[in-house]
Amino acid sequence: MGAMAFAGLVGEGAAGDWSAVYLHEDLGTGTGLAAIGFAVFSTTMTVGRFAGDRLAMRFGPVRLVRWSGLLAAIGLGGALLAAHPVAAMAGFGLFGFGLSTLVPQVFSAAGNHDPARAGEAIAQVATLGYAGLMLGPVIIGGAAELVGLPLALGIPVLLCLFMSLSAVSLRPTAFTK
Repeated sequence: MGAMAFAGLVGEGAAGDWSAVYLHEDLGTGTGLAAIGFAVFSTTMTVGRFAGDRLAMRFGPVRLVRWSGLLAAIGLGGALLAAHPVAAMAGFGLFGFGLSTLVPQVFSAAGNHDPARAGEAIAQVATLGYAGLMLGPVIIGGAAELVGLPLALGIPVLLCLFMSLSAVSLRPTAFTK
C-alpha cells in the first residue's frame, strides 16, 4: 500500500510542478494558458475527491482504484500523445479526476487492514506517499534532462497503471479476535 501511495502522490506532484511547464515549454502556450492546465487538474481533482466516497461505496475500493488508475493513465498519456494544448488540458482534467480517488482509497485501506493498528498503518503509508509527492517531481525533472519532459511525464502514466494493476491489494480483509 505504501508503494501505491507513493505512486499516486508522484502523479499529484508531477501535475503541480510540471503541467504548466509542459504546456508552456513543450506545447508553446502563453504563461497564462499554461497555468490553466494546472487549474483544470486541480478542479477535477477536487470534484473527484468530493465524489470519491460515494463512488467507493457504489463500486468498492478495488474496482474504483482499478478504473481510476486507468482513467488517470489515459488522461495524462493522451495529453502527452496528442501534444496539443486543448487536448493536454482535457487530459490533465482526466488525470486529476482519475488520481482524485486513488490515494484516499489507499489510506482508507491501510487504516482498515488492522483496526487495532490503524493509526500506525496510515502513518506508514502516508510517509511513503508523501515521499512520492516530494521526490516524484525531482525524479521527473532529472529524467526530463535526459529524455525530455514529455517522455519523463510518462513516469506517472506508468505509475497509474501500476496502481490499477495493484488495486486488488486494497480488498478488505476479514478479522478474527
